[in-house]
Amino acid sequence: MERKRSSSPKMGSTNHGSSGIEYDVFLSFRGPDTRANFTDFLYHTLLAKCINVFIDKQGINVGEEISPEIFQAINNSKICIPIFSRDYASSSWCLRELEHIMQRRKTKELEVMPIFYDVEPSDVKLETRVYADALTLHQEKHGAEIVQRWAEALQEVTVIKGWDTKNRGHGELAHLIARKVLLKLKVSCVDISDHLVGMDESVNEVVNLLNVESEDVRLIGLWGMGGIGKTTLAKVVYSKLSCNFDSCSFISDIRETSQGSGTLDLLTL
Repeated sequence: MERKRSSSPKMGSTNHGSSGIEYDVFLSFRGPDTRANFTDFLYHTLLAKCINVFIDKQGINVGEEISPEIFQAINNSKICIPIFSRDYASSSWCLRELEHIMQRRKTKELEVMPIFYDVEPSDVKLETRVYADALTLHQEKHGAEIVQRWAEALQEVTVIKGWDTKNRGHGELAHLIARKVLLKLKVSCVDISDHLVGMDESVNEVVNLLNVESEDVRLIGLWGMGGIGKTTLAKVVYSKLSCNFDSCSFISDIRETSQGSGTLDLLTL
């Protein structure tokens, strides 16, 4: 069964598993509840911020077991965002995912950021019948031992501070979550060498000049002979500050691009 992932997963070495694909975020959700609305909005918002996301685009057919690929994706992710909807607990697949997610969290190999979509934390904590009744039905099929592990995972996740969607638009919430993820991951859309040295003083100087907390508009110019690191400095500053904004872009090679079809092309980058 094919599963669609983020359009640009990171390939390379990872300590999490053997697939060689590393994800920033794993989305855990019940498809019929949120796939076509909030989850889809959050997924594309994260992608727009250059965050690599694993999302199961196909779902599971009746009678199928959860794919080992799902567990591998969780193992290879840095952050998991479970989206607790009204019928999340009715899915044994979702509960298996959550159990594995919380096991990974105990070893400090995965950070969990829960979203309470149309339920209260008390529902997830099994203090009401919303999720408790679903677990009772699962017990008849899967047995008391497995369901008890699922119950523990649900209760454990409510200890983590999360978001709710009440009195807040999906767009606003998705951007808040994306910004939080960026802060945790320090993700940037620009390529920067991992072996830069001696940049801190210059970076801090430019950051102080920009003073993004101020309400005025500032234009900073970097000038000097070619090859001394102006573009690299600009990239590092951009990477450091971009997570503070809902929208931003980095345009390199402006002279070459503008000499092609003119400045109109720059506006579409």
